[in-house]
Amino acid sequence: MVITPIAHGLTLAAPAPGYVRSPGLHMSQLYGSLFAGLEPERFGGKEGPDPLRLELGLALEEGLEQSLKDRFKAQRPGEFTTEEGIIFTPDGLMFRDEGMRLVEIKLTWMSSADMPRTTASSFPSKFDKWVCQMQCYCVKLDTPLARLVAYFVNGPGSFTKKLGPELLAWDITFTARELKTAWTMVTNNAKHVGLLDSRGRPIPSAT
Repeated sequence: MVITPIAHGLTLAAPAPGYVRSPGLHMSQLYGSLFAGLEPERFGGKEGPDPLRLELGLALEEGLEQSLKDRFKAQRPGEFTTEEGIIFTPDGLMFRDEGMRLVEIKLTWMSSADMPRTTASSFPSKFDKWVCQMQCYCVKLDTPLARLVAYFVNGPGSFTKKLGPELLAWDITFTARELKTAWTMVTNNAKHVGLLDSRGRPIPSAT
């Protein structure tokens, strides 16, 4: 047996075939800036996300796409642009009698041990950025409804006897106050750091 390491030449975190990220200010820059200030040790780095972990997250989204269509009757809608000119791309949208529901897919190495297993009113604070992202999208989609699907690579970790990965999901209904508060925080911060002007529109030099 002869084993020789090679340069694989694979591109990490490549966009899905046919997807082109539009130029301009993206919603991720707005809530990303907010959390870089709120939790600089976690989100303040300038090097960006680890490309391999980002690639795995994108692979999960693409891998679940057919299941979303078959089981949730959800569609990946592509990019939206708000009336202010802010770009965002939901992972999916569901249309039911109750109304339109945002679908967000996440992959994480954080533990699932303290995630809700029964009806609850909040997630652990370490997932605040996920919640804020969904709230921003819901504001601009004009819906209080969301579904979060999360793949926990390490599962509940060492906190319980059960080990191994978990795929969990939750339906979420935000209150009008929660949505308004989140959007106000995100936009006020964006104005403060120079991403948005006083009217809430993107500043060209910031994009």
